[in-house]
Amino acid sequence: MLPEANRLKHDRDFTTLFKEGMFAGSSLVTVKFWKINPARYPRRNYQTHDLRIGFVVSTKVSKNAVVRNRLKRQMREIVRLLLQKGQLKTGYLLAIMAKAEMIGKEYKEIEADILSVLRRAGLLKNSND
Repeated sequence: MLPEANRLKHDRDFTTLFKEGMFAGSSLVTVKFWKINPARYPRRNYQTHDLRIGFVVSTKVSKNAVVRNRLKRQMREIVRLLLQKGQLKTGYLLAIMAKAEMIGKEYKEIEADILSVLRRAGLLKNSND
């Protein structure tokens, strides 16, 4: 599980993210990200050092809840390990959305795809940061 402080849970946060954020995508996932601007939403108590992440697997990906939940668990574990290693930049709201092509892929393929999208979006810390 992700730490409580890193979970994107509230509908208003998802709405803000999808309204204000930018997309980066690949063959398996799409990432929507928004650089937190506390002045834009002063009543929401956003901090510039926050990092909140949500995971989305639509019923369009699979009608089977077991399949959707498995994909979410795999994505959550990949991101949890990145957080543990301190490889993600802070100050963002993030939503990682699975595509139907992810079904049946190996964990390593999903991990490589998520890493490449996060790298292209500029959300991974460089080794010299």
